[in-house]
Amino acid sequence: MVVVVVLVCVRLGFWQLERGEQKQQQLTAIAKQQTHGVMSWSQLLNLPDSWNKTGVLVELKGQFVQNQYWLLDNQVYNGQVGYDLLALLKPDSEEKVILVNLGWVKAPISRGTLPKVTLPTGVFILKAQIKENNLSSFTLEEKTTNNDLPKRIQSIDLNMLSTQSQQSLINFMAYRQGTGDEIATPHYEAVVMSPQKHNAYAVQWFLIAVACAVVAIFASKKRTHNEK
Repeated sequence: MVVVVVLVCVRLGFWQLERGEQKQQQLTAIAKQQTHGVMSWSQLLNLPDSWNKTGVLVELKGQFVQNQYWLLDNQVYNGQVGYDLLALLKPDSEEKVILVNLGWVKAPISRGTLPKVTLPTGVFILKAQIKENNLSSFTLEEKTTNNDLPKRIQSIDLNMLSTQSQQSLINFMAYRQGTGDEIATPHYEAVVMSPQKHNAYAVQWFLIAVACAVVAIFASKKRTHNEK
C-alpha cells in the first residue's frame, strides 16, 4: 500500500513539473508574439495560416452585432460570481464577425435573471489579445439547441455560437484588454497558474512521497525489532 502511495505522489510530482514546463513555453510564445506590438486587423489577417495567433495584441475597429451575445457562466472576479460577456464584432471591411470577450459582469441575485447588457452602437475601437485553439472548457451541462439570444452558456464552442447567431465566425477569438467600464470589466489572463506554482506543487508531492517512504521504513524496522 505504501509503495502505491509513494508511486502516485511521485507521478503527481512529475505531472506538475510537466505542466510547469508547458506553462513556461506558453508564456514564452505569448511574449514572443507581443514583441510585434499592437497589430492592425489587416496585419493580423496577413499572418501565415500556420502561425498560432494566440497572444497577438490587435486593435479592433468595427460594430457590434446588436442583441446577439452570450454570458459565459461561473466566472469569478475579485471574489464575486458573474459572467463573461461574449459579443460579436464585425471589423471594418470584413465579411465575417469575431467573437470578443468584453469582460466580466456581475450576476444578479436571482439565478433565473440574466444581467442587463447594452452593447455599444456605432463604430467601436478596442485593444484585444487573440486566442486561437483550445477555446472550449469542461462543462457539466449539455449544449442547448435553443438558438434564442442572448443566453447563458457553459463553454465556448465557435461552431455552436455560429449556428445560434446565424453568423459566420472567424476561427479565433479576442479578449478585450484595458480597464473596466459600464460595459464590462476585462480580466483575461492567458496563464492562470504560473510555472513557479506548478513547480512548488511538484516539490510538495515529492516531499510527501519521501515522508511516506521514511515513515514506512521506520515502521518496518520497529515491527521487525518487536518481533525479535
